[in-house]
Amino acid sequence: MIDELARAEQEPVGIRHVCLACRISLNAVGVGVYLVGAAQPLEVVGTAGDEIAELQVTMGEGPCPEALRQNRPVFVSDLTDGWSTKRWPAFAPAAVATGVAAVFVIPLTLGAIALGALEICRDVDGPLTADELADALLLADTATTLLLGRSPMSAALDVADLPHSEPDGRWAVVHQATGMVSVQLDTDLGEAFLRLRGHAYLTGLRLSEVAADVVARRLRFTPDTNHEKQR
Repeated sequence: MIDELARAEQEPVGIRHVCLACRISLNAVGVGVYLVGAAQPLEVVGTAGDEIAELQVTMGEGPCPEALRQNRPVFVSDLTDGWSTKRWPAFAPAAVATGVAAVFVIPLTLGAIALGALEICRDVDGPLTADELADALLLADTATTLLLGRSPMSAALDVADLPHSEPDGRWAVVHQATGMVSVQLDTDLGEAFLRLRGHAYLTGLRLSEVAADVVARRLRFTPDTNHEKQR
């Protein structure tokens, strides 16, 4: 299916085609592929449908951060249960409000190193079937291969050297805004992203909305105060 999707678009097979194939074959409402980033805790490199990447990146909690932290799959067949709410008090209610009922995350690994993750979101609760799990694992392996490229990689691979894929417009804006905030604050990209994410969380805005305000110069971060200036 992945090859067919790529041929239909007359493009080389990429992460986005993996996401599209995963969405179709697993009846998902959204699929995302994440990469462990240096500047950002989670960097989205491919999506299809209504994924919940932005919620997890902004809130710093959810199935994907947990899967990457523990380097193991995190399968949540019902986000409305009390256990999920206790586990992720900010993320779980917000995800349910978007229409997501179940989330399945598979780490993309190179040996013992977690390079990123494949996340599958559904709008109905319930576990994956055995066949669906087999398909998900195969798609995760394909995503890992695409991220690594064709060159042999050692277990000591620096994740920052991995090739980036095709993030949608929102994430390109977030990258640009992070760089601009870094200059405004005279700090590194990691600190700049934390300020960007913190502003989104405190104001209740989407991370991409805050980033768009920075890029459009409607919002400027200042190093001498915790308060950002609107223009």
